[in-house]
Amino acid sequence: MHASQVTHTPMDYTLWHEDPPSSSYPGCIAVKCAMLQSAELGENYLFRLREAVMTKHLNIAKYDVLKAIAADMPDNLDIDRFVGDWKAGNGHAAFREDLKLAGYHKIGRFPTLTFSNASGKGIMIVGYRPYEMLSTAFMQMETV
Repeated sequence: MHASQVTHTPMDYTLWHEDPPSSSYPGCIAVKCAMLQSAELGENYLFRLREAVMTKHLNIAKYDVLKAIAADMPDNLDIDRFVGDWKAGNGHAAFREDLKLAGYHKIGRFPTLTFSNASGKGIMIVGYRPYEMLSTAFMQMETV
């Protein structure tokens, strides 16, 4: 509900009473399966995943729902490869790396954005922030 208010994105809250996802992990793993094909496909899949849970009452913890979302993508996602990566655990392995990185940086609150430059110096921004603040932080990375 908070995310809906902050982002001004409509959401039908009845899902949380009728068929709430038991975990966000399956959706995250599915996004990673799409990202194995390309970053753009991963971003598009993530958008459709959010749309599915927030406005269409779909339980994104269920494999059949995740597969149907992938199959409905109009932008060249290879559904056979998506399913193969899911079954082989490739998406899980990629997600596990994200969790490991979050643990290394002691990230415990979401969203959290990290910016780092070529020399390894970086900053971390926790919580929702306006675009202007994110842009300023990103530009400051040139001087760190």
